[in-house]
Amino acid sequence: MMTHPVRRILLLLLPVGVVGALLATIFAPRQAQGEEVPDVLRDPAPPPSAQSRALSLPFVEATRRVRPAVVKIVNFQTDPWRRQLRPRGSGSGFLITGGGHVLTNRHVIADATQLAITLADGREFTDIKLLGADPRSDIAVLKINGAEELPVVTFGDSDRLEVGEWVIAIGAPFNLDSSVSAGVVSAKGRTGVLGESANQSRFSEEFIQTDAALNPGNSGGPLINLDGQVVGINTAIETGQQIRANVGIGFAVPINLARTIAISLLERGVAKRGWLGISVEHRTASQLESMGIRAQGGLAISHVMKGSPAEKAGLKTGEIILSVDGLPIRDARTLVGRLAQAGPDGALRLKATSGAGRETRDLLVALAIEPLFTYGLDVKSLDPAGARERGLPPETQGVVVTRVEEGSIAARADERNRIYPSDIITHVLTYGRQFRITGEQEFIKVMNFLQAIEPPEVVFVLLTKEGIYQVRLSRPENQ
Repeated sequence: MMTHPVRRILLLLLPVGVVGALLATIFAPRQAQGEEVPDVLRDPAPPPSAQSRALSLPFVEATRRVRPAVVKIVNFQTDPWRRQLRPRGSGSGFLITGGGHVLTNRHVIADATQLAITLADGREFTDIKLLGADPRSDIAVLKINGAEELPVVTFGDSDRLEVGEWVIAIGAPFNLDSSVSAGVVSAKGRTGVLGESANQSRFSEEFIQTDAALNPGNSGGPLINLDGQVVGINTAIETGQQIRANVGIGFAVPINLARTIAISLLERGVAKRGWLGISVEHRTASQLESMGIRAQGGLAISHVMKGSPAEKAGLKTGEIILSVDGLPIRDARTLVGRLAQAGPDGALRLKATSGAGRETRDLLVALAIEPLFTYGLDVKSLDPAGARERGLPPETQGVVVTRVEEGSIAARADERNRIYPSDIITHVLTYGRQFRITGEQEFIKVMNFLQAIEPPEVVFVLLTKEGIYQVRLSRPENQ
C-alpha cells in the first residue's frame, strides 16, 4: 500500500531528469579535440628580476638559516576520566645547543604530564626534561635527552631592534609545522600586555610588538631579524577579545631578557632578577611639569634600603629617576623590566634629579641578586613549647614572627593590616589558593612561589589567643 505513491513520485521525476541531462549535454562547453596549445603554456618562465630577487633574498636566507632549529612541542596531560594521555595543546620552541637545549614559553609546557618535541626534519623525541620555568617572564628551558649534533639558532641583540625593522616569525600555528610569517617591529617596551593570565601569573616584563602573523601554536617560537638572528620569543596576540587568531598585533619576549632568565634558571634553578633596593612612586609628565621638571614620566624614590645597591650608588629618598638605560620612564614596570633583563650580575644606567632647577646626574649602579621577599618578616617554626606559652594546643603548626623589618611592606601597612612580632602565621592565601604553613621551611617555600607569580596581594592568616585574624598586604615590587 505504501509503495505506490513513492513509485509514482519517482516515475514523475524520471522524465524531468532525462530532459535535464539532455539540455546539459546540448549546452555544455565542447571538449577541445586537436586544438593548438598556446605557446605561453609551453614556454619556460623567465627568471625573477634582480630587483625582486634582492628584496626576497634576505627573508629566504634568514628563514633557511633558522627554520631547521625550530621545533613543535606537544603538551600531553592525563585525562582524569579515562586515565589516558591526551594532547592538551601545542606550541613551538627552538634549539639553542646541539645537545638538545630548547627555549620556549612556560605556558606551552605548563602542567604537562609528558612532552613531545618534533624537529623540522620530522624526528620526534619524548624523553624531555624540564630544566626550569619562570612564570613572570613566561620563559622555560627544556632538554632533549640523548640528542646530539642538532641544528641551533644564533642570538641577536633585541636592544638594537628598531621600530619599523623587518622581522620573521617561525613556528607551528594550528599544528602547521615550520610555518613562516613576516612583518615589522610595531613597538618596543610594551608593558602590562598580558596582565593576569589564565595561569594566574603576573607578567611585568617588556615586550616587542610586531604585526608578523602570530596564531595559536606560534607561542615559544623565534622572532628573527633579517640576519637570521633570534631577537624575541613569540608569546601572545591581541585579538580584541573577538577571535583566537591573528589581527595584526603580536608580542614577543625580547631575547636579551630571555637569555638572562635562562641563565638564572640553569645556574640557580629559579629566575633571579637584579635588585636595586628602592621603593618608588610613579610621576606622570603633568605631575613633573608642575614641579618644574620636563620629562615623559619619572619614578620618585620613597625609600632606600640600607646596604642596598641604590644606597651604595648614592641614590637618595626624594630623588626622581627620569630614565633607565636611556629609556624614558613609562611607569614602574619600565624599571622592573630592565632589572629583569640586567640580571643579578648586571648594572643599570640611571638619570636622576633632586628637583626643579637642579642638574640631572647619571649613575651606573651595580645590581645585587634579588633577595627573597618575605614582606619584611623574619619567622621561626612554632614548637610545642611555644604553642603552650601562648595558650594554644601543643600540636598547633605555623611560624612565629620574630622581627618586622623597618620600612618593609609589613611595617608600613596601616594598623588594620599590620603584623607584629610574636604573631603566629598559620596560612597564606592568594588567588583563591590556601597554603598551610607548617614551619619555617614551608614558609620560605611559599614565599619563593609567591615571588615567582607576583600576586597583587597576599593574605596572612594569624592565630592568637583572641582568635583568627586576616592581614592583607600588597605585593612587593622588585626594584
